[in-house]
Amino acid sequence: MALEATVGDDGMIYIRETDEPEIVAVTSPAKWEAFVKGVKAGEFDAFAEEPDGTSASDTR
Repeated sequence: MALEATVGDDGMIYIRETDEPEIVAVTSPAKWEAFVKGVKAGEFDAFAEEPDGTSASDTR
């Protein structure tokens, strides 16, 4: 699975999974920017899983 994100002609951000491309989430540029900043800051690391099944936060 991979995520694809693009900016539409209307300026909104469209996000979908490659496994289910017919399901599309739409968000504003401000909310997308806040999400990306959170990812870069590690705010979602506890929800990520490493290939060996441990959570990303367990490996720190």
